[in-house]
Amino acid sequence: MWILLFTRLRTKLLLLIALPLTRMLVHRLAVFAERRNARSARLLHRADVAVTRVSRRSRRGARSTF
Repeated sequence: MWILLFTRLRTKLLLLIALPLTRMLVHRLAVFAERRNARSARLLHRADVAVTRVSRRSRRGARSTF
């Protein structure tokens, strides 16, 4: 029972804390790379879109489980 509780807690913490922080970091890196005309700007923007989609998808799932 405790293992299941801790597993769910880790999952919730990941979805509520780590994912938004990762999204913010990737977005800021993409904006910084775009200002510098770096080649990696397009790749970072794609990563930003992907992390945003996962974040939105997880938020919808997290609301239904609370």
